[in-house]
Amino acid sequence: MKVSHLFIALMLFITLPSMAQKGINFIKTGNFNTAVATAKQQSKLLFMEVYAPDCHICNAFKGTFAQPQVGAFYNAKFVNFQLDIRNPENQKLLKKLKITINATPTFIFMDPATLQIVGAKIFGERDNSVINVNSIAQKAVNPAEHAQNYAKRLKAGDKNPQFLLNYAEYARIMGDTTSNILAFNEFAKTLNPNQYTSQSTFNAIQMVMMNNNNVLFDYFINHIPAYERIYEANPVRMSYENIFQIVLTSSQANKLTIADIQKIKSQMSKAGLDPGSIQRRMWMVESSLLFKQRKATQAIQVIEKLLAVLPNAPGPKEYQYLCDYVNGKTKDKKALAYAKSHWCKFGMR
Repeated sequence: MKVSHLFIALMLFITLPSMAQKGINFIKTGNFNTAVATAKQQSKLLFMEVYAPDCHICNAFKGTFAQPQVGAFYNAKFVNFQLDIRNPENQKLLKKLKITINATPTFIFMDPATLQIVGAKIFGERDNSVINVNSIAQKAVNPAEHAQNYAKRLKAGDKNPQFLLNYAEYARIMGDTTSNILAFNEFAKTLNPNQYTSQSTFNAIQMVMMNNNNVLFDYFINHIPAYERIYEANPVRMSYENIFQIVLTSSQANKLTIADIQKIKSQMSKAGLDPGSIQRRMWMVESSLLFKQRKATQAIQVIEKLLAVLPNAPGPKEYQYLCDYVNGKTKDKKALAYAKSHWCKFGMR
């Protein structure tokens, strides 16, 4: 039987829209508040994909979102919304919700009535599958799997590796450094040494780890060439640099001991950082601790070592900063006198 090209084209025009609708139906109009109100009205959880338009991994998920088996579950259980992280208003919203986005896409599952996050996950390129996308959604609709139960499960002795990793990842997204360290350190203990360089473990180092003081990071920093052969130098460097930065700029910095500081310095050296770079990164944490321990003379020596490795001579602005820093850290008369004669008199005031 002969079928005209016009008829085929007409049938495609009719059927293609309906096929597209089988995937996830994202709210196309309105903002986050609209999505929350809609979820409340429909008595559903809110699913929010935090994405960036130029993120190639995010764009790759469009095909997965269009799959019927994904759409069937998400449309039945959630109101679905996409949040463009490049929008300044959306960045303010995430800050208000105390959500930290380290990579895109990040999936957020939320109770619209309380705005409580019940589940969250950072998705990488290798996670892009129908099974993985539906799996995190199934956990989100199961109250027993909600993030609010994580602390109790860990305290009760749950050492399932996937649970521990989920907890650590959720804690990182929520900016809960303490919980992240507890859960991730327990996760690291569950790994066999032959798993340390696997893709899934390296993903955890990149996206989840927030602390340098665990068995996995020790192995990582001592075997950088092995990781670089597998994953290339730049991602490996970014991974350890990111962890050092988190430790030194988060609440962890206030809890470091002298031994902790020496360990970080040693790890930085093993990673190939030169002594001057290490001094520039560590001077504030180290001097602050010494001032706190009333070792003002040693703290001043740390600052002098910093000045010796600066790429350029300090100017009035830098001298004023050091003057104010010392005056804010100690009441030691010798230290204050030293700061006054060496830095304050060259400052801006």
